[in-house]
This record gives sequence, structure tokens and C-alpha cells, in this order.
Amino acid sequence: MLSKLRLKAVEMAVGINEKYVFENRLRKFYKRELVDDLNVVIDVGVNHGQTIDFFTTINRNISFYGIEPNPSLFTELSLKYQSNSLVNLFQIGISNENGTKKFYENILDATSTFEKLNTESDYLMKKARILGVEKNDLIRNQYDVRVVKLSDFIFENINEKKIDVLKIDTEGHEYSCLLGLFDNEDSIHERIKYIQIENHNDDMYVNKIPTAQIESLLNENGFQICGKVKHGFGDIDELIFKNII
Repeated sequence: MLSKLRLKAVEMAVGINEKYVFENRLRKFYKRELVDDLNVVIDVGVNHGQTIDFFTTINRNISFYGIEPNPSLFTELSLKYQSNSLVNLFQIGISNENGTKKFYENILDATSTFEKLNTESDYLMKKARILGVEKNDLIRNQYDVRVVKLSDFIFENINEKKIDVLKIDTEGHEYSCLLGLFDNEDSIHERIKYIQIENHNDDMYVNKIPTAQIESLLNENGFQICGKVKHGFGDIDELIFKNII
């Protein structure tokens, strides 16, 4: 019982911090940066719908394409947005290939991922202490999830010629998602104006991709960094890249 109460308290503290610290910073960035209205947003890693709710405060008429592999969260999201015809939800994962991948469901659902955790990570051990569990108990379930390349997802599901924001928050799997976006002969990524990715400056994942490598991939495909917004907790930044082609 104590651990459940502790988990709920941590989730509440993180949620409040994100809403009143991080989202205020992010809102200032977009209000400063945007010239045109936001109309189409892809949200890779919907979680509880925080990004959908956030962008709705900027424009209530945005069309959302939300991707969430966690089945319990997907059910929650389906109920939450069932009366909103502008929110389109997909229970799949995004990666650099089509097929299936092992999904690691974390007790703190916002940190579930396709990446294996680095059990020797100091940050991971600190996180476990905060949650009041052993580090090996952070993952409560693991199962196969159907994954598709991001370029294929866009080609098959989004007819709009322009995508204003592609947000990717996949807990260390962002680089793979980007590889699956740019691996396309039709240069489908040229339809995207901004790419917003969450970037961990820690060693929590075994396959940690350096930020410089992620930025290099984006640069090679016509995107330049135009903003960095720090989260209110942890050593985590939201990196925002603009299409300059």
C-alpha cells in the first residue's frame, strides 16, 4: 500500500511540475516562434494526453494523430477523447522498421519504453529510490507490440499536405523513430514544419544515442534546432527543430 501511495504522490508531483513549469516554458516558445496557426499535430507517445491538452490551449481546432502502444492507456485515451472528432488515436508503436518489438511497461507509465534499461545507471537507481522500489522492479510488464515506420504511418493515415508539429516522446527510442521517418524515397518528412523530441541527458538506457548524433540526423534532413525547453524535473530537455528547406 505504501508503495502505491508513494507512486501516486510522485506521479502527481511530476504532473503538477510539468503543467505549471514545463508547459508554460513551452507555450512561450511556440507563441514566440509561430507565425501561422497550428492545425495538424502528430503525437508519438500520447501517455495521458498531456500534449493534446497542451496544444489545444493554443488552438482548439487542431487535428491530432496520437500514437500510444500501452493498452491500458489507450483505453483511457479512447474514453477521454471519444467525443472529440479531431483526435485520432492509434494503438501501435513507432520505430525504424515494421514488425514487432518488446515493450517495457514501467510502473511510472510515462517512462515506458522499447529500450532496455541500464541497470548500472546512477539515474535509474535514484529513480528507484524515489519510487520506493528495487531497480529491477521498475518494469512491471513486458510484451510484444506492433511497430511501424513513421514514414509509413504518415503516408497511410495523414492526408494533410502540411504537418505543423511532430512530437516524439518515446523514452530513449526517439532516434529509431527518426530513422523510420527519414527512410523514405518520397521525402515525406518535408511536409513537417517542426519536430519536437524529448532528450534525456542521463544514462538510463543501454542503447543511449548521443544528442549530437540525433541533431546530426535532423540536420542532414533539413531540420535545424530552434529551441530547447528544459523540463521542470530531471536532466531532460525538449529539443525543437524547424524545417528550413
